[in-house]
Amino acid sequence: MNRPREVLTGSLSITLLAAAFCIWSVFGNDINFCVTAGCSLYQDFTLNGISLWLVGTGVFAVLALLSLVGAASLGRAVAGIALTGDICLLLLMTLTAPCVSCLIAALFFAASYMSFSHAETGAIRISNARRRRSLLLWVWALLFTINIGALVRSQSEIWPIIPADDEVTTRLFFSPSCSGCQEAVTMLSGHVDVAFYPIGENDADIYKIAQMRELLDTGMNLAEALARSREVQAPHGFSSFSPDMLLLRFRMLRNKAHIFSADAQSVPFFEYQGLPAALLMQKKQTGTLPPQGRGQDNLSRDGSDATLPLDSPSEERCGATTPCP
Repeated sequence: MNRPREVLTGSLSITLLAAAFCIWSVFGNDINFCVTAGCSLYQDFTLNGISLWLVGTGVFAVLALLSLVGAASLGRAVAGIALTGDICLLLLMTLTAPCVSCLIAALFFAASYMSFSHAETGAIRISNARRRRSLLLWVWALLFTINIGALVRSQSEIWPIIPADDEVTTRLFFSPSCSGCQEAVTMLSGHVDVAFYPIGENDADIYKIAQMRELLDTGMNLAEALARSREVQAPHGFSSFSPDMLLLRFRMLRNKAHIFSADAQSVPFFEYQGLPAALLMQKKQTGTLPPQGRGQDNLSRDGSDATLPLDSPSEERCGATTPCP
């Protein structure tokens, strides 16, 4: 007489919890813990018109049923197929953007596969299962780790030297060593609604930016602080390894990485989000947008009624193959 199969308690608990999470995600959740672009990208993603979250709910429901009847071998096979599909999704997120909710679901897929594999009996089958499990889990772990790294990187914000309003639509990345940057900062500071992001092209730049921060704290405007900090030189010794300087270096590196990620390698570098406020003001006053010109030619000499450049701000650029002096 055959013994009745035992309920796979561990697998059942994991799959029921995973199915509940997928159902919660299908109908939208009130807790906004998903803060990446991938969350919006994959929230409404469908497969043949069916939401991925509904597909996940169905898969975990099947796995829960197999756990309930104690079908460890069949459960491991189904969980392996599901894990393979999740590997494809992780690869897609690696090439686009990570999604926090999807990564949580990925953990459930891996955990359910491992729990079924652990419950499977028979020495030969265990040996074969371990070889197959090893390959699948190693590939899954690699892609999962890459997505976690991309997630952490996406939350590492670029740093403005002056706190910027969320409504600012234009960013200027500049280096104190770049003459074109100095001219752009002088023209735009106080006249146009721009957020300023410094980068360091050399060691002296780091100390110039540190000096600018101190001058800004005294009430000096950005253009004046930049002019006053031009003669600062990098000191000798271990002062560059102080916690404040190390943090500043990291911020400069993060700002520079942002420029590189935008397929640019030199400064000054302008970045627009939406319609720049200055162009909108120009349109309201004249009824038309200004013609595209060569950067600073679009800026009024006295700074009044200034418009933002639509092309390269100036040919006085540095970085990449033209290092700042």
